[in-house]
Parts: sequence; C-alpha cells; structure tokens
Amino acid sequence: MYRNIIRVVAVLFAAFAAAMALPGFYRMVPASWHGDYKKIVYSEVLGDFIISKSIYSNDPSDRSGIRYEIRDSKGNAYTPEQVDTLAVLENASQLIYEGRLPETVCGVAVTPERVSAHDYTVYFGDGGGRDYGLLDLKDKLSYVSNDYRTQDLFRFGRGGIEFLDAPSNRVDTAKTAAFRRALAGAGFVSPASGTWTPADRTDAETLGYFMTDSCGGLFRMGMCGGEPEVERIALPEGCVVRNLSFADRPEFLAMMLTEKGEVYRMGRDYTFRRLPLPDTRAMRVAMHGMLLFNKFVYAYHDHTTCYVTDVDYRMIDSCTVGNRTYEQTAKYKAQQVVFPFTVRLTPWHGLRFTWSDGFLWLLVSVCLTGIMAAIKRRRRESLHDPFVLVDLVIVALFGIYGFLGVLVMPGLGNPNVN
Repeated sequence: MYRNIIRVVAVLFAAFAAAMALPGFYRMVPASWHGDYKKIVYSEVLGDFIISKSIYSNDPSDRSGIRYEIRDSKGNAYTPEQVDTLAVLENASQLIYEGRLPETVCGVAVTPERVSAHDYTVYFGDGGGRDYGLLDLKDKLSYVSNDYRTQDLFRFGRGGIEFLDAPSNRVDTAKTAAFRRALAGAGFVSPASGTWTPADRTDAETLGYFMTDSCGGLFRMGMCGGEPEVERIALPEGCVVRNLSFADRPEFLAMMLTEKGEVYRMGRDYTFRRLPLPDTRAMRVAMHGMLLFNKFVYAYHDHTTCYVTDVDYRMIDSCTVGNRTYEQTAKYKAQQVVFPFTVRLTPWHGLRFTWSDGFLWLLVSVCLTGIMAAIKRRRRESLHDPFVLVDLVIVALFGIYGFLGVLVMPGLGNPNVN
C-alpha cells in the first residue's frame, strides 16, 4: 500500500521531468521554418517608430533569400539607407565606424565621444540579484590597501547577522555584536528578506550591501576600517522592494521594482523617482539609454512593446508589434498535438507552464489512455483496482508525459506489490 502511494508520487515526478525535458529535445529536430522577428527603432527625426520586418523568399532566383519591409507606424516605407539618417542614435555605432555620424542631431551638436558616453543598456525587472547564503563584505578602504580578510564573510540567520572566522570556522563574536548593534540602531528587524550588492567593484566596496528587513525597510550596510556603516534608506510611501537592479552608470545607482510592479529610478543620493512604465513583475526589461531619449523594451511571449521617454523620463510614445514565433509547419503542429504543455524554468520567471493551442492533444491523451488500459489488461491487472485507475487518470491528464511516467516505473496497481 505505502509503496504504491510512493509510486504515485514518483510517477508524477517523472511526468513533470518529462514535461521539462522532452519539448527541449524535440526543438533540436531540424525544421524549415522562419521566425517573424520585427526590429523596432525610434526615429528622433520623425518622432515616430520605424519597424523592420524580415520577409523570407522561397524563390530560387532570389540569391539573398530575404528582404526587409521597413515602415513607420503610419505605414510609410523606407530603405535601410534612409533609416540610418532618420534614426541616427539607434545606428550610431555603425555610423561612427563608417565615419558618417552627422555633426548635429535634431539641432544638438554631437561627437562620437558624446554619443558613445550616453549609449548604454541596463537590464532590470523581476529576476536574479537576491542572495541568502554566505556573503563577503569588502571594506571601504580595501581598494586602497587591497587587504581582503576571511573574517569579512557573513550570513543572515533568524538571530540576525553573523560574521565568521573562516580559518577556525567559528562565529566572530566581536564583529557580529558590533554589526548587530549598528543594524538595530538603524531600525533593522531580523531576519533579512533580501540582499543585493552593486555589480561594479568600486560601488560594491564603497557602498556594501543593500538589504530589506522582515518589515520591508531598505537599509545599506557597509564597512570602513573594520567598523560598521549602517543607514536606513527612505522609500517612497507605500513601496515594498521586490528587486534592485544595479547599473554601472554615473547618472543613477539602480532600478527598483516594487511588489506592486512599479519601477523607480534610484539615484546615487538614494532619492527615488517613479518611471511611467507598466507592471514589470515577471518581466526582464531592457533599457537602452541614448543622448536624446531612453527606450524600454518589454518582450512578451507573443508581442513586444517599446516605450520611449525623454532624458528626464517623461513618456514620449510607445509601440507594440506582434511576434508570430513559428510558422504552422508540420513540426510545430506535431508539437502542439503530442505535448499538452511545456514547463520551463528561468531565473526571472521561475516555473512557467505553456499550454498547447487547441484541443487535439485531448485526442492523443484519450488514445494513450486506451493503450495504457490495454497494457494493464495484458498484465492481468484489474481495471477496478484504485491504483490502476490512478495510472489511467495520470495518463489522461498528462498525455505523453504521464504515459511515459507509468511505463518507466511498472508495478503501480499490481496486486503483488505491497
């Protein structure tokens, strides 16, 4: 009885593992399909978006096999050469390389150095950046002395922060007590719910760690000459930090995502400014900074939306384009029929379930359930046995995944198994 119950759990686990692995292997099978990728650039000259679409040709006389359809949001057509002069900042790297960068853009004098200094990309949103294990706190003066000590290792526990003496593998009681007093004096309530550190080495040594406590407060903890530096950072009213994404930029320190999905720009003076962007939970957003504007790219599974703001983060315009990821090829249709759903694990989305389009996979599940019932009868297992019924239900619900899970672990429902 107990072995059969454990067996049910094992079959479900096998079905889940198959849902993660099988679609990935299937995607490795070659297929003749083309994506429907669209590139969106913003023209500072037109004040409009220019969308480039790749069109593939099956004509054997067409040697390139591909051409580009380039239009703005109003439907006006352009050539690639025209785009270079209409969206200078988006194509600045190529123009600088070719020596074709104009002297002015929209009346603003430009040079390769000035354009390059304002050309950067920052990724932010809901992903990565949280650590809960053993961390190292570099001293603010370490960049001068290059003096790194193993006693700078620390961790957070229910009782608060603990510094470790690595050679002896024991808690450094003196340093631990000093930092606990400093944190308590700033209002920190253990345990820590999140920790982040700047990616830039100088910022990491100078500023240390940014942490949220159990009450949602945001704190900075650094160290200077072995002594703690702790301060509470004032958050905008009603904000609870979900994630901090640090940028190696002199203009600002990080992007903050709140539990409500709002995005704030965090200045180096620890002031916050809310950006006019949509809910950014479960998203990884690319921000492209340029001399005259900023572009934020939100890539969804079936469409992409670009938001453009001026350099002071005031919204200018937005554009959405649909993305047809696959053509309806035989391979894609087979995937929709055979695999009822796909399970993916990403750092910023976590577990994500994608269901097949249509209900053809129901027919496959019914057929597989019938095949499994025939196999059970051939093994002389009673279809009235509750564990045999569990087998059939798993196959009916999980399709090919459940079928394989039951097959690779025979014996479920067998009256000879105790």
